[in-house]
Amino acid sequence: MKRFAFVFSLGCLTICAGCRDSRRSENDGHEHEEKTAQITVWTDRYEIFAEHTAPVVNKPTRFITHVTDLKTAEPRTEGMVKFVLRQGETTFEHPQAEPQRPGIYIPAITFPKTGDWQAALLVPTNGSNAVVEMGAIKVYPDDHSAAHAEFPEAPEGISFLKEQQWKILTRTEAVTRHKLVERVPVPAEVRAKPGFSATVAAPLAGHLAGSGDSSLTPGTRVKAGETLALLKPRFSDAAARFVEIEAEFGRAEAVLKQAGREFERTKKLAAQQARTERELQEAEVALATAKAQYGAAASLRSTYAANSSDIAPGELGIAALQLRAPITGVLTKVNAGIGEPVAADQVVFTLLNPERVWLEARVPEADATRLSKAQNALLELPSAEGRFFSVGAEDGRLVFAGLEVDAATRTIPLIFELSNANTRMRIGQAVRLHVETARAEKTIAIPESAIVEEGGQPVAFVQVSGETFEKRELTLGIRDGTWVQVLRGVAEGERVVTRGAMAIRLAAASNVIPAHGHAH
Repeated sequence: MKRFAFVFSLGCLTICAGCRDSRRSENDGHEHEEKTAQITVWTDRYEIFAEHTAPVVNKPTRFITHVTDLKTAEPRTEGMVKFVLRQGETTFEHPQAEPQRPGIYIPAITFPKTGDWQAALLVPTNGSNAVVEMGAIKVYPDDHSAAHAEFPEAPEGISFLKEQQWKILTRTEAVTRHKLVERVPVPAEVRAKPGFSATVAAPLAGHLAGSGDSSLTPGTRVKAGETLALLKPRFSDAAARFVEIEAEFGRAEAVLKQAGREFERTKKLAAQQARTERELQEAEVALATAKAQYGAAASLRSTYAANSSDIAPGELGIAALQLRAPITGVLTKVNAGIGEPVAADQVVFTLLNPERVWLEARVPEADATRLSKAQNALLELPSAEGRFFSVGAEDGRLVFAGLEVDAATRTIPLIFELSNANTRMRIGQAVRLHVETARAEKTIAIPESAIVEEGGQPVAFVQVSGETFEKRELTLGIRDGTWVQVLRGVAEGERVVTRGAMAIRLAAASNVIPAHGHAH
């Protein structure tokens, strides 16, 4: 797709007088300024910037043609291009085997007839020809007519030659309309999702003994239920705990039997209408409670029994307790090694499953209403400023929008959950969320990289021809990721500089307009 801008209503085809290009005529020995025309055409793939004098029939005319690959911002350094000229039924071609200098082809084209010729440039690309329409070129009958040819005035602005642009890989993009969603930037913190982090503590004082893998270190991946270590309790603590568990089990068993007998008796009396329905329900609840307590005591007793060694005659002891991983994840802390003593309730292992995380943002209360229906946000990491990841695209969702304002910070929490399978984020890391609001517009927008601050005023540089740029002061609107709404300053279809804008600004500040300098 071609883009047009300047002079003609078609737009991106720009033809103008080369007021900066002073050349000596090759046809005579007199020194004078020879009028030249410029042609600038942008397509999706190429920018063509050509300069030529007024062509005279049956005389060769040089077309100084600059070819820039817009995908790489580099000059075309090798390969043929072909000029195709058409006038009515007459068509002829002028191939140019290779550039004379990187990016610059200088064919000498001889036109067989006067009048307007439609010019096109064929650029071989990926096995086919990219066709660049260059517009009409008028051919004159003699030197006198050519010397008095009228060309449009060259656009005025900041001169920045193609060689300078290629050196820093200057990029431009066409101004287009985009659907922008207004977003509010807020600081946020990465948190572990509940149930995705855990600690393993020693239930009794003792020392650690090896398990199947006694070389556990931070970074080791473990599965839920996997034995991380064995804990050998101190004898006195183990014995006391064992006796306590047995006593708890005995009490629970006795209470269950008593509750069972009481329920059966109440049931019989209720059948004889000697007890009320309410008394029967109370007896039933008491029996259910006793069953639950008995089940818990029996489970604890069974756990200790499973981890106990045979008790030697006349002794009471527990050989070791297994410390198991409660979740599947990665060991992040190992606080004691094999053979080391540990205290009761001391945390021995810390585990984390980083595959899903929470992002908790603190939203100023002034923005609470605007963000009340926020369902998505863009995530910006400190290590990749200017790059944004959609929470929704990362299998994320809004978990909770706070209902209370924190009295100290005057903020409300906003919590998003998202995938972190590639471990892009670390727990506790500070990030920035750009939370969407309900406001959305399809509007003229430019990349944030096109905006330069100058004295506190945002400006952009518009390419008005191949080597000429204009500075435009901007009035900006909403921001959405890397795109910024422009309310005033640029028009749809114009091309703004998205890389190299600072160099062009410096060129403008130097107040030096370079000579043409191509040395063709």
